Amino acid sequence: MPKRDADSDSLSSDSDQDAPPPPPKKKEKTKEKTKEKTTEKEEKKGSERKSGSGGLEEGAYWLDEKRMRRIQVRSFKGKPLIDIRELYMGPKGPAPGKKGISLSVTEWRELCDLMENIDEEIQKIT
Repeated sequence: MPKRDADSDSLSSDSDQDAPPPPPKKKEKTKEKTKEKTTEKEEKKGSERKSGSGGLEEGAYWLDEKRMRRIQVRSFKGKPLIDIRELYMGPKGPAPGKKGISLSVTEWRELCDLMENIDEEIQKIT
């Protein structure tokens, strides 16, 4: 016969050992916490929006309003970016689409330095 541990000789029976443990209970969110989070998000969105700018956020300018293209200076992970992007009409107004590019400040300055060369190339074509 196999030897038994002192722990296995406890008061529980074999039928208790076969049953899986009950799943942990889920925490219930209170309505107040949900409302607080929603209010905080709305306040952040409201402070980021600039009224009277045609639905654009602060630091954003229409590059071509008819075709919904905009350029915006924004911060991502604490670093400034120049975002050139097409927008689409979402349920809450203009929203950024996939088509676009975000340039770092270094890339933006390199692009600005190339403007004269680009203008010359455009003149050759037209």
